[in-house]
Amino acid sequence: MGEKSLKNKSPSEFYFACRNNDIETVRRLLDEYPLEDLDKMESNGSTALHAACFYKHVDIVKLLLDRGFTRRVINKYNYTPLDECESEEIRQLFIRSKTSNRFGGDVSYEQEKLTWIIIDGNEQNVIHDRVLDTYNGNRLEYKVFHGDKILQQLGNNMPKIGLIRRLFHRAINEKDCTRLIQAYTTDTDFCNQINNYLITQQEESTNNSSIQTNVMSEFIDTIFFNRQLHEQYQFQGICYRSMKIKSDNDLNIYRVGTKLINRTFISATKDRQFAEKYVCDRSAEKKYAVIISFEIRQFNTALDIEYLSEFPSEKEILIMNKRIFKVVRIKMKNSFDVEIELRESKSTRVNQKDISSGYLGLFH
Repeated sequence: MGEKSLKNKSPSEFYFACRNNDIETVRRLLDEYPLEDLDKMESNGSTALHAACFYKHVDIVKLLLDRGFTRRVINKYNYTPLDECESEEIRQLFIRSKTSNRFGGDVSYEQEKLTWIIIDGNEQNVIHDRVLDTYNGNRLEYKVFHGDKILQQLGNNMPKIGLIRRLFHRAINEKDCTRLIQAYTTDTDFCNQINNYLITQQEESTNNSSIQTNVMSEFIDTIFFNRQLHEQYQFQGICYRSMKIKSDNDLNIYRVGTKLINRTFISATKDRQFAEKYVCDRSAEKKYAVIISFEIRQFNTALDIEYLSEFPSEKEILIMNKRIFKVVRIKMKNSFDVEIELRESKSTRVNQKDISSGYLGLFH
């Protein structure tokens, strides 16, 4: 809130309104003050969202989450707002909307095709490695991450952009790259904006090698080149995505022996049960359930962001873009119609003899 309230030793008017279930005052103050003035640690070592959760004020919790209050903040008792919840109704508010296709879901065949580049036998489509980083692995230290320019490009009409703005400012002020990861996991359209840029970037760079670098690339490179981030949160092992499809034709890009490069970041989960449940309530028009497993083998390929995410229950693994995977197996499963196994490749070389007929006729 204002400068006076920041110096006040007692919790703010907004905090007490959330604690006391005074929803009219909460709405008024939300309209009067920017998000960063309200979603903050109070003088008592807690936040308004912690208080609303602890006192089981469902409507206020929903209102704060809808406005973009951060879910991943620790109070003086080392609890997140979710940790304070005893109400199952409130706990359900902390689960990402089922309309999200972050981990696959109802993603269309056309969308899935845009995620991948198939490496042909002549290796013409191989993406070369990124240029060497000149900022010692921490672009935030060198002030080459321009969050305000990215926000300007996103536009003020993007819902909950105030949440992204606040996390960007914290990343810059604290020189903390984990705040950028947190921004990517928010319940906003931000991750889609990043991945749409990565898709168009590849298409444009294919047609014009001299194209000017887009400011969105600063977000991607700041994460990719941060060695400390990758050392602390690196992931090697198996993670999963799942989706519903209409027919076997929707998986024509996956053939045993094929090598693929992901244009975009990929959100996967290390929790197979979460991946299996993710498609249970999806479109009835799509008859077949598919689970895709990724075997991550190299440093700098994926981050375990479970405890950086706004939604830790998803146990998210964030796979960097421009990684090479080989389709090593396609098989039937008892609980799923199809399971596809992708293994990270250590080589860009493609043996044309390895490419089999793969997927055709799998359901027949």
